[in-house]
Amino acid sequence: MENKALYLKILNNLPETIVLVVNENIITNSYGEISSSINNTQLSEHFSKVTYSKLMLLKLGKIDSLIICWNKKDYEVSCHNEIYYFKDISKYRNMHLQLKKSLSDLRSKKEELRAVFDLAGNGISILNEEGMFIYANKFFQTMMEYTMEELYKESCISLSSPEYAEPSRTAVQKAIEEGIVERFRKICVTKSGKQINASMSLSYIKSTNEIVMITSDITEDIKYQDDLKRRINQEVKKRTKQYEIMCHQSRLASMGEMIEAIAHQWRQPLNSLSIIIQGLRHLSNSKSFDFKLLNEIENEMINKINFMSETIDDFSNFFKTSKEKRYFNLLDSVKDTIRLVDIQLKNENIKLTINIEDGVNLEFFGLENEFRQALLNIIDNSLDVLASKKQHNSFINIDIAQNENFIELNISDNAGGISSKNLQKIFKPYFTTKKEGNGIGLYMSKMIIEQNMKGNLSVRNGQNGAVFTISLKSKEMK
Repeated sequence: MENKALYLKILNNLPETIVLVVNENIITNSYGEISSSINNTQLSEHFSKVTYSKLMLLKLGKIDSLIICWNKKDYEVSCHNEIYYFKDISKYRNMHLQLKKSLSDLRSKKEELRAVFDLAGNGISILNEEGMFIYANKFFQTMMEYTMEELYKESCISLSSPEYAEPSRTAVQKAIEEGIVERFRKICVTKSGKQINASMSLSYIKSTNEIVMITSDITEDIKYQDDLKRRINQEVKKRTKQYEIMCHQSRLASMGEMIEAIAHQWRQPLNSLSIIIQGLRHLSNSKSFDFKLLNEIENEMINKINFMSETIDDFSNFFKTSKEKRYFNLLDSVKDTIRLVDIQLKNENIKLTINIEDGVNLEFFGLENEFRQALLNIIDNSLDVLASKKQHNSFINIDIAQNENFIELNISDNAGGISSKNLQKIFKPYFTTKKEGNGIGLYMSKMIIEQNMKGNLSVRNGQNGAVFTISLKSKEMK
């Protein structure tokens, strides 16, 4: 009696099995997770006609077991002596279906992946730990001129040129040890003996003990790079030659302007000397010779000759070509530059003013003569425009100020400014609005300031005319 009670307790507490005891189609007892109200009811009441028919076949031994859906669960059913055992297999059936679906998806993904591999624009292959081929996509097979059957007998080492055999073996070992080798370059040899430049990346998959290798044919890229390098060198030589020609043209243009400036500088003292010489003739004809006046005339002539000599020295120093950087004072350099065109400014009644902000560090390390040339080109440009306008109260202002870590020189005039269509072209080579201009001066000024002095030269229209801004980094050191 105790054994029967224990047996019933076990049956009633089975979480995954229902037991129905049937006698002549009447359920006399039920065990497991099911309501007791099912007892003393007909078996056929609880199943569809199709399922009930299958249960009868099971009872008669026509089938050994069957799987049915009952109360929204899946059961595996077996029968012995009119006792039906319903085992709940819902979880396992779902797992089975999911596993089946996963296997189907996996096969589909494998096919998709293989299709992607074969359509890839690079060679993709899988190697074992010795570098032997396990798989290679169509691109790699075509590139190396081998079929997959032939590649099974080869390795990434055997397909390398002799000098790259050992480096290839080292790359395989490095991929295994470190997990990845990127952009390993070598020369591969195809089946027909053709050599190709290749770039390879290898990634080790620890779970399968395999190496994925991606191979790119960079032969054309290297040819293109070599050709590009050759063309760049040719273009650099061409541009260097053009720059040298433009420098020479600029120097010749500057020399022409300087000769004109020298003529202006010398005209007045030469006229004075001419008058003095004529005065000496009258002095020599006089009855009483005045030696004191003669000494004064001599001193005046010496002063005029010294002024002319200094003018030659100034222009000579300006044309000295020195590429050696040195410390110089910006204000002194500006004044020296203005002195070269001082007579022209006076002849054209152009007032030039220098304004300096307090606290500006005027010491600079660089190429002084080149700075003077750049500044002179800008001043000359303003001088020419103002001279052509013949207006009253013409002026050129040079304002020197500190702007954070930069010294700024703003060269402005009252010539009316630059037209908007020309403002963007003003620094282009050979662009000029002058009838006899060569369009080199401002271009060379920009090259000098920005390339040789690592500064910046810009232009804008101000209230009265154009404003050129030279910006140089202050405290420039060696």
